[in-house]
Amino acid sequence: MTVSYSDKAQSNDHVSPDKGIKRIGQASLIIGVVILIGWAFRITGLESVIPGFATIKVNVAICFALIGWALIIKNGQQSKSVNISYRVLLILVCLIGGVTLLEYLMHFDAHIDQFFVADPQPPVIPYPFPGRMAYNTAISFTLLAVGLLGLDSRRNKSHTAFQYLFHAVTVISGTAIMGYIYGVSMLYKLSYISSMAIQTATLLFLLSIAASLLNPQLGVTGLFKGSGIGNKMARRHFTTLMLVLIVFGSLRIQSERFHILPPEIGISLLAISLLLTSLIMIWMTANWLNKVDDLRSKAEEEIKKVNTNLELKVEERSERLKELYAELQKSEERYRSLFEHASDAIYVLSITGDFKDVNESVCLLTGYSREELLQMNITSLVNVELLQNYPLVYTGIEPGTSAIAERKIIRKDGRILDIEINVKKFVDERILVIARDVTQRKLMEAELRTSEQKYKLLFESSPVPLWIVAKDDMTVIAANNAAVNLYGYTREEVLHMDIKKLRPVADWERVTNVYQKDIDHATDFGVFEHLKKDGTQILVNIVAQDIMFEGRFARLSSTNDVTEKLKAEEQLKKSEANLQTILNNTDTAYALVNADLDILEYNNQALIFAQNEFNFEAGGTGKVFDQMPQDRRLQFIAYTRQVFEGHAISYEVSYPHADDKHLWYYVRMFPLADKGNKILGLVLAITDITERKEAEQDLQTAYQSIQSHIDKIREMAWKQSHLIRSPLANLKGLLPMLKVDPSDEQVLEFIEMELERMDGILWEMAEGTAMIGTDEKVDRYNQQSR
Repeated sequence: MTVSYSDKAQSNDHVSPDKGIKRIGQASLIIGVVILIGWAFRITGLESVIPGFATIKVNVAICFALIGWALIIKNGQQSKSVNISYRVLLILVCLIGGVTLLEYLMHFDAHIDQFFVADPQPPVIPYPFPGRMAYNTAISFTLLAVGLLGLDSRRNKSHTAFQYLFHAVTVISGTAIMGYIYGVSMLYKLSYISSMAIQTATLLFLLSIAASLLNPQLGVTGLFKGSGIGNKMARRHFTTLMLVLIVFGSLRIQSERFHILPPEIGISLLAISLLLTSLIMIWMTANWLNKVDDLRSKAEEEIKKVNTNLELKVEERSERLKELYAELQKSEERYRSLFEHASDAIYVLSITGDFKDVNESVCLLTGYSREELLQMNITSLVNVELLQNYPLVYTGIEPGTSAIAERKIIRKDGRILDIEINVKKFVDERILVIARDVTQRKLMEAELRTSEQKYKLLFESSPVPLWIVAKDDMTVIAANNAAVNLYGYTREEVLHMDIKKLRPVADWERVTNVYQKDIDHATDFGVFEHLKKDGTQILVNIVAQDIMFEGRFARLSSTNDVTEKLKAEEQLKKSEANLQTILNNTDTAYALVNADLDILEYNNQALIFAQNEFNFEAGGTGKVFDQMPQDRRLQFIAYTRQVFEGHAISYEVSYPHADDKHLWYYVRMFPLADKGNKILGLVLAITDITERKEAEQDLQTAYQSIQSHIDKIREMAWKQSHLIRSPLANLKGLLPMLKVDPSDEQVLEFIEMELERMDGILWEMAEGTAMIGTDEKVDRYNQQSR
């Protein structure tokens, strides 16, 4: 509740004065310019701003315009030129006001009163100097200009004194305003020869308030602009008192001036009014302070509750910290156990590189004992050349961060090892390093790079156009010279090019859909139309497979140009239409079929096939294809439709016979066209491939047998490389522990268990070898039988 009240107070009281200062400055500038226009063109109404009131002198109007302009630029964007202009304007005001004061004090005429515009009023005894501003007006302008110049200085200690100059102007102009309200001329006449106009007093009052708001924390302004309770009371009471004094004082003066009430009654009524107003102010202030006190009391109660809850939480946290400390001790014990028995080499260094702690794996990795390593520095494991090529990592990392790197170290026996290190720097400047021997991995990576170079050489030197395309955005990652030369692009143009540009726009959607599918083996997609750089259309046969290339999913594709090949095939088909349609001296069944699937010509093999498979009799009624089973006939008709569309169809089909034997046929259908490429019919060729299919089946059986042997050999090799290594690695880890304490029964039990495990693996390997030997004997027996 206290917070909300404070926020509300701040939102109400802390209002930025910049807009108000700027608006008062604009008003002062406009009024000054309007008065100058009135004097320049002798417009009586503009000379006084308000018709019927006293005129405002030319120098007063100039000072108003200059000060208004200064306040405007003071609240705008600051720059060196703006600051210079600000000071020049104020110096001009200070000169005008100061010279006028000297004229009054030294009793001379500096001829500045009518320097710009002549005052038509003739000199008279009360006002012997036409055009001269009033004495108190000159004082006010001088104080304003000096105060604004002083606030622009960098000496903050003197700003308070300059702030009180603005307050002095406020008092002078406010006194003049009160004089006009009460009709007391001595309040707006500080000299017997001049008086401050009510318009001038009002504008000077506003300008002094605006100037004091430039530093609202200084002087009397700070009393009214603060956020404390006293500041709020000052704002409330001062405003109320000013209104009461002005209203009731004015009523008192007017009632006496017009003889409405006797003086004693007027004074009594004024006193009663002031007393009642004071009572109301006290009552409102007391209620307001009581509300503030209630809010403070509630806030104190809330603070007490918060303190109580905080103490309970502190007690709970203390208990929790004790539990965490106990857990931390256990965790440290577990850490020490993991540290000592970890398979990775773990060591701790000081900021200078001295070994502070090492586990057993570090000793095995470096060949040094623990005592030797604790007396060494990390630089002892490297020479000058290795330091230049592989600088120490921990010198450049920040506390609390980690880094992973690879480096080389020298073992005690002189061998150089490649290791991978994970370095973490703690806040206390200690460095934790986890190292792993990657010598074998580096050798494998070198072999892999060699393999990649060979692959790249094969890729680049292949005469077949090859492409590697990213599957995510379908851009070209790599292309060989054959691909670049075929399509007419440069290598720079091909790289990162959208692969869809090689296809007509109508095929783009289909290409996108194909790239969204996964192809785990080489797939022949067939022949498609492609476009060269110059727009030439070519036909290419596409074979593609998905691969992983440089960490990205990609598709390896070959685009073999078959344009000339297909043209040659088309010419061959046309020439074959003029040859003999049916060959009677072949073991292949040929038949010439028209568009209605009527057999026009056929050879003897075709007739034998129809008789054997469909019980067709020569010279009988009906079509031979109507004798086909329903499912085969529908499939056959579908094939013929493709042939009549210009496609050559070939497929294999089997027919069951006695003794569960199947006869296999290789069926081919070719479109028969005239010279105008109009398809007139088709040529059907059927070849008995039963013997070939049986041979293929025998070959498949032999392949499966060989594959079975390979799988068993692979399984045995895997057991040798992994299963045997696992118990051996565990035994190597247990032997150092046994050396420390030979009577440790638990370690002996683990060693016995790993030996039994190794014995079981060896028996399994022996049984697997026996099985392979048995299979080999069976295979040799089968071959002899054949």
